Amino acid sequence: MVKRTEKRIAIVGAGSMARVRGRAFLETGRAVICGVAAGHSESARCCARELGCDVHCDDFRRLAETHPDAVLIEVPHGAQDEIAVWALESGCDLLIGGCLASNLNAGAEIEELAARRGLVVEAGYQRRYDPAWEEIRRLISGGALGEPIMAVSMALVRIDPRTWYYDQEASGGMPLTHLSYCYLNAIRWILGRPTVVSAMASKKVETGLERVSEETCAALVQFESGAFISATAGYVCPEGMVDAEPRFICTSGGIQANAEGAAGTVSITVFREAGSEVQSFNHVRGAPFLRQAEAFLDATETQGEGRNPPGDALVDIQVAEAISVSARERRTVTLP
Repeated sequence: MVKRTEKRIAIVGAGSMARVRGRAFLETGRAVICGVAAGHSESARCCARELGCDVHCDDFRRLAETHPDAVLIEVPHGAQDEIAVWALESGCDLLIGGCLASNLNAGAEIEELAARRGLVVEAGYQRRYDPAWEEIRRLISGGALGEPIMAVSMALVRIDPRTWYYDQEASGGMPLTHLSYCYLNAIRWILGRPTVVSAMASKKVETGLERVSEETCAALVQFESGAFISATAGYVCPEGMVDAEPRFICTSGGIQANAEGAAGTVSITVFREAGSEVQSFNHVRGAPFLRQAEAFLDATETQGEGRNPPGDALVDIQVAEAISVSARERRTVTLP
């Protein structure tokens, strides 16, 4: 059996998600962290030490000195575009922690550059690697519950207004930073191509000009099949309030995705005409972040692609921008 060469992963960013995804790469047994860069050198040092790496710096360009095979980006969206282009121009495959880019133009540039250089790019929506969401997709796509009618999701979170999440320019806006991640990306993976968007939003707590324009937002997104999603997300949430679990309604049943844990979605409840059953996924090996890291490494070896390639990840940006336009201009937006 041929032993795989360990991939050298450089990380830009030193927050909690950089650590989560960095540990996931290490858990594969197929990668080492060769360097960590962050705006604050002490943060970079601490993150590097936690991930078994001695190299850290405050300038991401210096990571080229570590000869990485791939780069993981975990920084605010307003800063990630420049880093992504640098990584691709340096010949590195790329895992971006959240959305592909801060806007459509930047995303298209990343897609074109990756294709021209023959490099792998994966956006970081890890729910597509969650065994529970895989089962939801299998049941609905396979017609086991009839035709899909609608999905409902809610993703409210209390965000510290001092963080970049509340900064419109740094984040790219709440629909891109939060709503697409929870749960639009995963739901459109199941329901298909989005075609029409209608949304409304409010801004009641952090009202400054530089604060996110859509602090709380509700969106209706229709898909080519005629199914639609009603999604609500925002940064205002009473202490202790729990979100409603995502659910799907079909012509012959439905599915509810139950509470999430450290290893992903704990269980789903499947509703059929004869009754309901709970399917547990605690026994499935590997949290979504680990499974995504493994899939990314596989793709770099075969020059294949993961479940969030650039062409698909552009759709998340497209939908997020349409939500913002719809909410601000009070009109329905038809997607191309």
